[in-house]
Amino acid sequence: MLRFLANNIEQVDLALEHVTKGDANNARFGLMLLDNVVEITLHQIAKDKQSELSSFMHRDKPYVHAAALKAALGQHFEAKLKFAKKSGKLTDDASDSIAIFHSFRNEVYHIGVQHEAILPAIARFYFKLSCELLESYKPTWFGYSFDMQLPERSKKFFGGDRFHSNGLKSYHDACNTLGNSLAFDPIEMAAALADHMDEVIEQQDVAIDTIATGGPHQHSRNEAIVETFAWRIAFTDEGKQFGRERGFNGSMFEFVRWIGENYPIPFRSDPIRGWQARAAKLRTEKNPHLALKKYRDFMTQTADARAALDEAHGQVEQYIDQQIEQMRGN
Repeated sequence: MLRFLANNIEQVDLALEHVTKGDANNARFGLMLLDNVVEITLHQIAKDKQSELSSFMHRDKPYVHAAALKAALGQHFEAKLKFAKKSGKLTDDASDSIAIFHSFRNEVYHIGVQHEAILPAIARFYFKLSCELLESYKPTWFGYSFDMQLPERSKKFFGGDRFHSNGLKSYHDACNTLGNSLAFDPIEMAAALADHMDEVIEQQDVAIDTIATGGPHQHSRNEAIVETFAWRIAFTDEGKQFGRERGFNGSMFEFVRWIGENYPIPFRSDPIRGWQARAAKLRTEKNPHLALKKYRDFMTQTADARAALDEAHGQVEQYIDQQIEQMRGN
């Protein structure tokens, strides 16, 4: 167990080195390290409970969270997180935030999404949460061998006592020391998240304006939004099925107009002011868990709409470029 605890401290100390540098690339690496040590600890929490239940005292007693425990012992991070919350090892807020951070980690590592604008700010919050989780962890047993070689970075926290008589206390002290070694300001994180939201919203504002005024036909912003979604939906299997089920029979252009009039598109009016209000509320949020959730909710809930507007914006920009080339005689 001492090696397990020391390896965790080693990893967090390495994450600290990268997160404190303050740039996106180091924050990205720090986020991956932290997410790994959080997952390892969550898995160990489940293993500890399994060992406890297999002991003589608990062997024949039913366990209320048996299904959640079985899932937590598998490969899925979400199941481990769910069990830790059910067993009282994590608050709802901490569990929700860790789930968001894990999704960021997956996007950074597996999908290649950069998140450069927010990584330095959110990495500090994940560092704080990770240290709190590790400090709260209390192993069911503490063992080691006298000839055990601790990881190099962890030695400064566990000292030179080869008997490690205070090894568990040294571990918890290390978590506390590491957690207090990095400043974290919830207001600064909320501001960084709101800044990025503002940038995203500004891009969509420009896109809507270009779609409305830059194409071959002039539209109001509301009309441009409806037409954007109508064209996108009309070519999907879902849109075609919607038309068939309602007996539509006409040309493609008529179908697009019909979709715009009848299909439950995401929104029919300019969303920019509403989005700006969400960013403003985020900027004043003092609870870091809520700030992170508000940011993630906005980015998730608006993702499809923003993709549609970006695609339509690109098509109008291409049309504008073609018109310029024709005017030049090319």
